[in-house]
Amino acid sequence: MNNNQRGHAMIELAACAGLMVACLAGAFQFGYTFYVYNQLVSAVGNGARYASGRTYRAASPKDVERGNEVIRNMVVYGDPHPDANSRPVVPDLKPDEIQVKWNFATTGNTSAPESVDISILHHQVNAIFGTFNFSGRPAFEFPYLGRYAPSESEK
Repeated sequence: MNNNQRGHAMIELAACAGLMVACLAGAFQFGYTFYVYNQLVSAVGNGARYASGRTYRAASPKDVERGNEVIRNMVVYGDPHPDANSRPVVPDLKPDEIQVKWNFATTGNTSAPESVDISILHHQVNAIFGTFNFSGRPAFEFPYLGRYAPSESEK
């Protein structure tokens, strides 16, 4: 080996290691963000499925909001009535980040729910090297198949 070539291996290792670490970090960040998004899709889908079969009680606007709160809890915690120390199914997801929207079909003098839309209003995923914002996505719309009870109150 020539004296002029000594030390080239260390320089090549340093250059390649830097590139390899950057590629691995990028793959990890993409994978983690995709994993969290997949959890969001499952949580929102499960909440929408739950809402579509739930009794819609509408004796007052407060009852409707209580029902929406139960649906938000289902999305966030996987349980309509979670314990005080329950952990969200998606890291840092909060009930106020979930939008519940009822679509009504008017037939005669009554206005019954036709479908329910559940979506993420705004959620940030904090990956190692950046933050990703999900607004309006994921979202699901399910036809309403539950019982319509306009005179009942939410318990």
